[in-house]
Amino acid sequence: MDTRLLTTFLAVLRTGGMTAASAELGFVQSTVTAHVQALERLAGTPLLDRRPGGVSPTRAGSLLAEHARGILDLQERMLAEVTAAATEPSGPVRLRAPESVCAYWLAPALPGLRAALPDVSLSLFPADTRTALATLADRRADLALVLEPSPAASGADLVDLGVQPLSLVAAPATRLPRHRPLTPAELAGAGVLLLEEGCSYSDELAALVAAADPAANPPRFGGIETAKRCAAAGLGLALLPTVTVAGELASGTLAELRPPAGLSRHRLWLAEPSSRWRSPAVRAVRAALIESITGDAAR
Repeated sequence: MDTRLLTTFLAVLRTGGMTAASAELGFVQSTVTAHVQALERLAGTPLLDRRPGGVSPTRAGSLLAEHARGILDLQERMLAEVTAAATEPSGPVRLRAPESVCAYWLAPALPGLRAALPDVSLSLFPADTRTALATLADRRADLALVLEPSPAASGADLVDLGVQPLSLVAAPATRLPRHRPLTPAELAGAGVLLLEEGCSYSDELAALVAAADPAANPPRFGGIETAKRCAAAGLGLALLPTVTVAGELASGTLAELRPPAGLSRHRLWLAEPSSRWRSPAVRAVRAALIESITGDAAR
């Protein structure tokens, strides 16, 4: 059997339709349709229920999908073992992480990692927690870093990389009190600057503001740098990882306030698929990330 048929079938299930799968795979739609039809001829039974809103697997299709993931995993393992150098990890590793982690944790570590693993091709993609964990499940990523109090990661193993403190920041001229935690009402009155939906600490802040003022509609920004600049300009308060604002707090371009009591403690987690075989390159990058972030080479 041509395993490309299985790859196409899983893409159809993942995206919910032939058109979306063809766009993801870079095929014309007729090729995707032909691959699914070829599988159905081999199986001797329909594998998809086709409806106006998309497709869903039949019972046979669900069983095939389960086996297909195992076959593709075995194929990936076979190719990696056959082609990998005898002593050095080599090959691609796909890593997903939040923007702040990419910029402030990974960017400083990447030169050393590439020097230590010259034959490993590391691809880094920014992603929120939900997207990062979904790409692990869908085989579009090998490792993920997530910033959450305690992520719900079905099908993934988690390594706790430690608490990552958050700072509530404002313009230095703010008149808000600094000696005590702010109340949700004070947050709502001052205005908050949120990151994109899916950012757990930003969403938690949004929920506090909404409870205090249901009419509030805080702006959301695509990046931490924009939120920092707007906070420094006096346009509102921003809750951000402390590492991302350490320079501004030290220089006095931002002031730190005390956030409301009860905000969750956020931790950095390394997530990896629990049942998938890990190539030597993936294992090497995993170990390097843990050592770089925690200083612990033994985990």
